[in-house]
Amino acid sequence: MSHSLKRILIVEDDPFILKILNRNLKSEFEIDSAVTGVEALQKIHKGDYSLILLDLVMPEMGGFEVLEQLQQEKIKIPIVVFSNLAQDEEKERALALGAKAYFVKSDTDIDQVAELIRRGIANKL
Repeated sequence: MSHSLKRILIVEDDPFILKILNRNLKSEFEIDSAVTGVEALQKIHKGDYSLILLDLVMPEMGGFEVLEQLQQEKIKIPIVVFSNLAQDEEKERALALGAKAYFVKSDTDIDQVAELIRRGIANKL
C-alpha cells in the first residue's frame, strides 16, 4: 500500500460489516481492523491513524472503555462511533468521551458511513 493513503482503523466484531466497510473504503484508504477493544488499543499504540471507526459492543473490552483509555492517554485521533446502541445517553456519553460523530447501525446505510468517513477525513472532521 502506498503511504500517501490515509490509514483508518475499523474496530468492529461483525465480519459482515467489516467486509463491506473494507470493500467501500480500500481504494481510498489503508484499512486496518481490530475485533476487540484490547486489539484496537494495541494497534492504536503502534499505528498512525487518520481516523478510527469504533463499535461500542465488542468482546473483551467495549468501545466506551476504548474511548476512556484514549481520553486518559490524551490520544487525539478523530473517532466515529458506529454502533447498535441507539439511546441518547449512549450517544451523549460517547461524544463526551471524545467521539466526533455517532451513527446507529440500524439507521445508517454502510455506504453513508463510508461517504461520511471520506468527507470527514477530507475536512479533518
